[in-house]
Amino acid sequence: MFAVDEMCCDLPKECVVLCMPNSTSYRTILYHILAWAVFITYEVLLVELISPTKTAWWEWACWYTVNICLFYFFAHVVLQYTVKHKQLLLLPLLVPAIIAGYITIQVGMEDVINLFRETPKSFTLNKVFLLRSTWRCIYFLGFSTAYWFTRQTIRNTKHINHMKLQRLQAEQDKAELTKGLARSQNALLQAQISPHLLFNTLNFIYNSVQDVSPKASKGVLLLSEVMHYALQRVHEDGKTDLQHEIEHIERYIELNQLRFSYPLHLQLKCSGQLQGRIPPLILLTFVENIFKHGDLTDPSQAASIILSYNQNQLHFSTKNKKRKHRPGRGYGIGIQNAKTRLDEFYSEDKYTLAIQEDEQQHSVCLKIKLT
Repeated sequence: MFAVDEMCCDLPKECVVLCMPNSTSYRTILYHILAWAVFITYEVLLVELISPTKTAWWEWACWYTVNICLFYFFAHVVLQYTVKHKQLLLLPLLVPAIIAGYITIQVGMEDVINLFRETPKSFTLNKVFLLRSTWRCIYFLGFSTAYWFTRQTIRNTKHINHMKLQRLQAEQDKAELTKGLARSQNALLQAQISPHLLFNTLNFIYNSVQDVSPKASKGVLLLSEVMHYALQRVHEDGKTDLQHEIEHIERYIELNQLRFSYPLHLQLKCSGQLQGRIPPLILLTFVENIFKHGDLTDPSQAASIILSYNQNQLHFSTKNKKRKHRPGRGYGIGIQNAKTRLDEFYSEDKYTLAIQEDEQQHSVCLKIKLT
């Protein structure tokens, strides 16, 4: 009888409403209005064609207002309450009470409407009236029940389809996860094979050039050690020993010294008991920045790297003269990545990073509380 939208929601139990719930879409309300208009037009035309007496439009409006209220009251209040609270045994008691209330309203409506008729009609509370009113009430209760079941069926179907989509999505995610795991396992196997091949190759090159060029062989050895550190396993907390990081920085500096035919003016100073753990390669990022963008050819402005450790606090600072024509590609990306990694490992109160820069010099000051 009615076009129903699955978006309908339950009305408050304490309310008797004359329209659909507030959260119902305007389209659904329009469907209900059109359905009632068609239904009422059909009944009114049928009665007007069969009955010899004519009924004013306002009388029809009064009667159908009661019927519409009965329809929605039974669906959204009575059925909704009894089903939701599992009180279906109340229905055999509530339905006769509703029928009795409906008949009482019909009697009252007849008396009130008679007061406004130009020609009052005689009204007798007899068996025919009671049967007609009872049937009319049961008629709309039946429509209301069908509407409620249709609405619940649509809602349940919607929920089932949603659950199926969720299950399908979960299966797809699981399949993607399985594929990703397989790719990771393959990548791990490749990562295990590639370093072995790399180190074996570097070892071959080292042995081949050792007698020919001691400088080249030393460079290959340093490169092998640098690569080995970059690929080595870290601790469970994702960090490496501070002492290992410093040794790696020393090898990296020595390797870069071999690259150039002229001396590089760079000083590395370490003091204190260098203990604790830090994220791997975090300090090297700032050292690499010196070689990429710094001028290390001026002995009067030699670059410096200073490390000190005191009372569980690491102090790391760099200072270097800037190149006049520094490479623009990738400038600042390494520093930004270092900041991101520091944020991942430490809270704001555990570290400070200060970077100062002018036209001539660039400096970094990093302090980390190591626990």
